Amino acid sequence: MFRLHLFTALLLCSSSAPNRWSDSQLQSVGDVNSLEEKLFQLQRKLQLSQDGDDPCAFSSAAKNGSDAGLKMFDASGKPGSNLLALEGAGVWQWLGDYDECQAIGQEMAHYCMFQGAYGAILPQYTLPVLKKLVFVPGLRWGLCVPRQCTAKALSAKVVATIKEVIYFNSSLVETVCEPSDVQFSSFAIVVIVLCCIIGFLVLLATVFEYSQDCVKNILCQLKPMEETNCQKSTKSREDSTLLPSDSSSKQKQSSGLCLELLLSFSLVQNVPKLLDTARSAKNISCLHGIRTLSMMWVILGHCYFWFEVFQNVANIEAAYDHIHQFAFQPIANAFFSVDSFFFLSGLLVTYLSLQQMERSANCLFWIKFYVHRFWRLTPTYAVALLIYWQLMPYFVDGPLWMGMYDNKQCDHYWWTNLLYINNFYPKYSDMCMGWSWFLAADTQMYVLSPIVIIPAFFLGLSGLIPLVCLLIAVLITIAVIVSVKEFPANIILSGGPATQTLDYENMVYIRFYTRAAPYLVGMAVGYYLAKRDQLRQKLFRVWTVGGWLLAAGLGVTIVYGLYDYNNGHHYSQGASSLYLTFSSCLWGVCLAWVVYACTSGSGGIINNILSWSGWFPLSRLTYSAYLLHPVVLFVYVGSMRQTVYVDNFHMAFMFVAITGISYASAAILSLCVEYPMAAIEKAVLKRIQF
Repeated sequence: MFRLHLFTALLLCSSSAPNRWSDSQLQSVGDVNSLEEKLFQLQRKLQLSQDGDDPCAFSSAAKNGSDAGLKMFDASGKPGSNLLALEGAGVWQWLGDYDECQAIGQEMAHYCMFQGAYGAILPQYTLPVLKKLVFVPGLRWGLCVPRQCTAKALSAKVVATIKEVIYFNSSLVETVCEPSDVQFSSFAIVVIVLCCIIGFLVLLATVFEYSQDCVKNILCQLKPMEETNCQKSTKSREDSTLLPSDSSSKQKQSSGLCLELLLSFSLVQNVPKLLDTARSAKNISCLHGIRTLSMMWVILGHCYFWFEVFQNVANIEAAYDHIHQFAFQPIANAFFSVDSFFFLSGLLVTYLSLQQMERSANCLFWIKFYVHRFWRLTPTYAVALLIYWQLMPYFVDGPLWMGMYDNKQCDHYWWTNLLYINNFYPKYSDMCMGWSWFLAADTQMYVLSPIVIIPAFFLGLSGLIPLVCLLIAVLITIAVIVSVKEFPANIILSGGPATQTLDYENMVYIRFYTRAAPYLVGMAVGYYLAKRDQLRQKLFRVWTVGGWLLAAGLGVTIVYGLYDYNNGHHYSQGASSLYLTFSSCLWGVCLAWVVYACTSGSGGIINNILSWSGWFPLSRLTYSAYLLHPVVLFVYVGSMRQTVYVDNFHMAFMFVAITGISYASAAILSLCVEYPMAAIEKAVLKRIQF
């Protein structure tokens, strides 16, 4: 092995002619080869032990002439290239061959993943090329070991061997071994039964309604005299001839309600609702395009983010270099896609509430206001939570999956999700379904929205004073927090201390009172749209052009404004605080202009794009797609057998695939849960005349 390293060093040195390597460069090459030799020595010492009492030694599986020990050695991970990636800030990943280890047989071997945290270099570490490093890389090492080798025993052995051979501490470690027999838990079985019941209801309702339509068509052909009745529209279930019209019979009403509740699950009525592309005067068409494109922006950002978080990238240094590219800035700043959703939420809750309050603004309206929100979100949310919590562990296996997913957070804190308080408790790092913080923050803003809606309805423009005061308070709160804590402009991608990033996430990123600026801007736009017949003023063409230029300039500045920062030109704390305070609010202002222009006839080609009818079905799937696309990412990334080389072409193909599968999954969840629940709500409220 040493001769091979020596040959490699000589080859590298000779290939540099006519230029000459300096003495320090030659020393560095020798140091790297020395490091590689130590790593191979580490593997030999760990895996080729001849200690007969060592349960983790391969020799214990080589009895009776079995070649299982040799196969275990072959299936175990081995040191590779890219050892100096990111000057030691990356992860050494020697995953081995998971499937080869599984093929040996569960009674003889199992695959274990050792994961070591960053460890401080000990003083006796003497390689000059690595002396400048504050930390050595983390270690993710896949080992195929005898079945009797436990995770605890393997972890202790690896840590001791690492200290002895390559001289660095790795006290914060975790070793996870593949279980011998994966069985469904009782709770998982309950969830499967629940999914089967929902599927059965969908199938039963669909077959029943389809058969009714077939019978009706046959009767219409046999009795042409009833042509008028045959041509009646069945545009709504409440007008359907399947329901009794005699209100004097409570029994008929009860049976009619049960039938209506059953048919709420019918694909015959739900699929057309999903695919409907008809426009109406009350429909703000451009919102469909904004919502769909924002959802795709979220998915694109998460595609890169998943690889960064779980560090299953072979070319880690090249992958991190993407942030320095100008074209990559919209992905690096994909966080603004979430602000787009806050803006849309504020707009719609104000616009729809003000319209409904024109018809009725009593106490029952506000009860319905909150009941509708909870019923609209929670059933679909709960099903997605159960799939993530109880079923996803059975979807995937593989070396990268081990240690990637831990459902203990959901075991302890699932209830905080359903109460929509998970952005306050627990901490972000302990949250079940980490991306669900948005639903909590959005719901909290919704609960408080009457503070703005009621004065705006009764007092007109002067009633927007609470909105302005709240917006100022939000901006001041953000400014104080980011200035006192000295958060950098792009903290999540800045590579700063992990504790600072966690503080930002817990204090700013997931709190409703620091994310409310675009929501409040959206509420102002919703007020305008509800009152535009009274407020509309025709803009001169020069003002329209000026508005588009200003909105485009603001948007480009917000998204691309950190390009220099991401390339090493760090801003002062004042500039960073200014950006963090106003960027989300100004993004909401940009969207406000887009919506205003599109609804006032000044949208031009932008309005044509955003109002394209093809967005309508995708827009209706946004909620379910938001809930499920991280599950799709978990399954995709966790099922990989080896690390991947990330480049823009690979990520483009991955984005298209993840988006397609996410929306297909969202269609199933929407048609089986979201749409039926909406129909059930409508049927029940109609019966009780709420």
